[in-house]
Amino acid sequence: MTIKVSGKIRRVDGRQISYGEFRDKYMKANEPVLMTGLMDDWRACRDWVSPDGQPNLSFFSLNFANSRVQVADCERKEFTDQKRLEMTVAEYIEYWRNLNCRFYDTDCDGNRNNSSLLYLKDWHFVKEYPDYNAYTTPTFFLDDWLNLYLDAYRIHGIQGVDEGCKCDVSCSDYRFVYMGAKGIFKIFTLFSLIMAVVQKQ
Repeated sequence: MTIKVSGKIRRVDGRQISYGEFRDKYMKANEPVLMTGLMDDWRACRDWVSPDGQPNLSFFSLNFANSRVQVADCERKEFTDQKRLEMTVAEYIEYWRNLNCRFYDTDCDGNRNNSSLLYLKDWHFVKEYPDYNAYTTPTFFLDDWLNLYLDAYRIHGIQGVDEGCKCDVSCSDYRFVYMGAKGIFKIFTLFSLIMAVVQKQ
């Protein structure tokens, strides 16, 4: 069976449209829309992006180096998902910096290298750094029932775990940071709000 997709997705300046207009024209009609201008004043867009438009990897190494994060190996399966590894942010940034030499071209000895493609996923950044304020949720998407509930009730709470613990069992939210180099996200589908701070494919 072949699926034919036709038509164009409309581009709308998110600063020039009201919530009511968005609701009636796009949400109720189940019509896709690409909204621009909603991230212009985000701190993440200033701190996480270098002047040349590339990811500011040094900023992550300097400010979040010791955070422990989940990294998915795109080349290896484990059960129904990609194999997961744990790294610090500093270790992942070091991997990313070396990726072009090690994977896309040749290794430092001139030989083709079969290194895995890794991407950082499900980093509970907002939970870990609540005072950083990387972004402001656009008005159109403030009805975040799931996170409102999870902020009030720790569904993964375990008796005896300290309330201030930043380990996985106390991180019950759906505000994630995903990071990866060019070529890693071939197909990336999430049924949720996705904002691309830096997207160079």
